[in-house]
Amino acid sequence: MQDNGKKFEMSLQEKAICLAITGRQPELPYPLKDVECADGTVQRVYEIPDGDKAKVLADINPMTDGPGIDDILFDLHERKTFKVRDFLVIRWGEGNLLASPYFPRSGGMFVDWIPPEKANASGGIVDVKVTKPRGKE
Repeated sequence: MQDNGKKFEMSLQEKAICLAITGRQPELPYPLKDVECADGTVQRVYEIPDGDKAKVLADINPMTDGPGIDDILFDLHERKTFKVRDFLVIRWGEGNLLASPYFPRSGGMFVDWIPPEKANASGGIVDVKVTKPRGKE
């Protein structure tokens, strides 16, 4: 890839998909900090206290069978496991989007989270996620 001086925002399509799933939302009641990412962009990430993380996860996770705060998942972008409690929430396009703790380095969003046992499977990986009806969280 040739460097033409323009920044390439990683996970742009996934962010758009995540926003389409979650819809626009008001900002969360937590401070936002600017985080420099490996792609050269600066993303806004909420500073969520550890004591509030389980509630925030339950409130903003758009999936019916979302992970628990103590689960271990695999980030497809980073190709590593992580503890769900280490998740990030980015403010992007008028939405609050769940991201892996590796997001600043590799761009993993909640659509990239799979159970670790699926990561070692051979062949294609299919992980079906079912969304909650909007407005019924």
